[in-house]
Amino acid sequence: MGEEDDHGWKTVRGRNRQGKGNHQFRFDIATTRNFNKDDNKSLTTYFFTDFPDNFGAKSLFNAFHNLGDIMEVVIPAKRDKRGRRFGFARFDRVSEPRKFELELDN
Repeated sequence: MGEEDDHGWKTVRGRNRQGKGNHQFRFDIATTRNFNKDDNKSLTTYFFTDFPDNFGAKSLFNAFHNLGDIMEVVIPAKRDKRGRRFGFARFDRVSEPRKFELELDN
């Protein structure tokens, strides 16, 4: 496997893992400047999917900004089982979550 030196140790090369690069775990994140992840008691998180490939977290953040007090948009690099992109939007001070969910759907 490798060269053996005089102390009994061998030099070993790591495996070449094709297709397992760091790009697989990157997120596209857009947040407000005053967003504090530790203070998330008043945040409501919504799951969204089926949006165009050319939309990033920043553009969706701007779209959601018109609907409420958006704090963060996160889009994972992975896709769902059907190959669609998905993400999460965190809103602050949502008084009626079900009603706001219906507003987001329309």
